[in-house]
Amino acid sequence: MPRIARILLSGLIGAIVCAGLSFLMFFLLTVFDDQKLIEAFGYGFIVGIIGAFIGVIIGLTVGIGNLGAIGGGLVGFLGTLIAVAIYVYSTAENSSQYGYFFSESTVIFVVLSLPTILTGVIAALLKKGIYNLKADYFCRISV
Repeated sequence: MPRIARILLSGLIGAIVCAGLSFLMFFLLTVFDDQKLIEAFGYGFIVGIIGAFIGVIIGLTVGIGNLGAIGGGLVGFLGTLIAVAIYVYSTAENSSQYGYFFSESTVIFVVLSLPTILTGVIAALLKKGIYNLKADYFCRISV
């Protein structure tokens, strides 16, 4: 598979998987927290859109590095840590508030950790699976 196609395919897989998993995770957390169903859907949709952007970055990283499942999971975990760091540094007005916002970011960590780790793993496995499927197809044609 050409390198550019592998990278773009990984980015697309990452966006779709992370958006779906982020939506599902946040939707379930808000539904079980006794929120209204329409609020859970709306907030879950917003988190899903944010998850799509994070998923594109994770998928592109997996594609550029040609990473396997373990590398994809590590990239997903690092994506969660980067999202928490961006939240803490963007909301705190001065350095004395970093601790407070870091403790408040546990919701972000809980909601995003599983979807981003799974996004990295699934993007790596699907990328390799599609590549092997295509290689098998061309081998059968040439015989």
